[in-house]
Parts: sequence; structure tokens; C-alpha cells
Amino acid sequence: MSSDSPATRRRPTHRKGRATLTRESVGRAALDFLGRHGPAALTMRSLATELGVSPRALYNYVEDRRDLITVAAEIFEADWRPPPLDPSADGWRDSLDAFCRDLRAHYRAHPGMTTLALRENITAARHPTMLTNVEGLIGFYAEMGMSLPDAYLACMETLRVVIAFVEFEDVLHDHPPAHLPTPPSPPPSSPSPQPPSPPPFPPPWLTTADHPHLARLASITQPTPDEVFAFTLATLTEGLAARLPDTA
Repeated sequence: MSSDSPATRRRPTHRKGRATLTRESVGRAALDFLGRHGPAALTMRSLATELGVSPRALYNYVEDRRDLITVAAEIFEADWRPPPLDPSADGWRDSLDAFCRDLRAHYRAHPGMTTLALRENITAARHPTMLTNVEGLIGFYAEMGMSLPDAYLACMETLRVVIAFVEFEDVLHDHPPAHLPTPPSPPPSSPSPQPPSPPPFPPPWLTTADHPHLARLASITQPTPDEVFAFTLATLTEGLAARLPDTA
């Protein structure tokens, strides 16, 4: 049999100087598109334009937009490789801190993926890698002494806290809404334009003379997202510690 027979022939990786598409490459392109443009901009037509092909070409690899998002979600889940967890009494706090920071970075790199999947009614945690990671987090809490039901609840709360922080806090700094005020234009010698101003702390709609605590907060330097996240993790950690047996 010829080495170039249909049974052994490989699909070319490039055609006319451009990489050929696959179901996975289309899904990864959708993930990248989401990170740069947001969920509302993702359509079959917009992604096709981004890839330099016709919308019809994408239908060779995905059935429709929902299938496209499903592939992107599966790739997103498969790419999450968290650090190992240490359930020992001396190590669990640092271990959980590293785990949550890694999870935050993973979701932050693909903003809108979670809310888009929920909006499109795409089942979460469907990929074996994601299921393995969730299983590991439940086991981590169980080995720390929690009952299995509490370990499950602690796992879900950990994921909710971190993902919600990314979706509602980080996104305001990483992708500021268009309505936020922008600083004055930089001088011509400036190497690059300045990003939009971050949201004020507290928001203007909470700062009134009738509410003295909020009024005083207006004069306090705004914490960075990392500082807010550290506060969030400390609150989560201490709440979980209170549910452990013999934590004194």
C-alpha cells in the first residue's frame, strides 16, 4: 500500500499559508475572541471574520453558536491545571490560597466564559479534567476533617467566591465599561494611552453627605483588586476554618 493512501494520509496543517481549521482550533479561537471582545460580540460571523474564513466554513467543525461555545467551554475546563492541595493542619491555608489564586488567574484570562455558558444553558464541569479538579477539592476538604456533605458545600463555595470575584470585580479593572470616565489625553511623548480610570471607591452613587461612613470612605485610597482579593480569601479561609473540628 502506498504511504500516501487514504488510510495513512494526514490532513495538511496549513493551506495557502494559513493554518487549517479543526474543531479544537475553532474552539480555542472562540476562547481567545471572548477574552478580547467579550461574550456579546461572539457570533459565527464575527469569529469567521477574525479567522479570515467564511461563516459557512465554521459549520464544518461546529453545528452552531451554542456548539461553538460548548467546545470553547470544554477547552477552558480542560486547560485548568491547579496546583496540588495540602490538607495538613500546617499547610491547608497556604495551599488553598495558591489554589484560589490559580483559579482566579485561569478565569481572569477568559472573562465572560462562565456567564456565557450559564446564559446558553451549557452544563458546567462537563470535561473530565474539570471533574477531576472538583473531586480533588472535595477530597481536600474531606481530608481536613469535614463531613462529605460539608466538603461538597465548601468546594462549591470556594468556586463561587473566586469566580464571582473575577466576573464582578476583576472585569471592571481588566475591561472597564465604556461609561467610566477616562483621564485626559496623554502628551504626544507618552509611550501609550492611559487606560480608563478604575471605578471610584466607593461608587459615586453610595457617596452622599447624608451617610457619614460612606462620605468618609470617599477620601480613602482605593484598594487594588489584589488587595480586595486577599481580603476575600482571608474571609473565606476563616469561615471554612470555623467549620473544621478541633481548630483551636
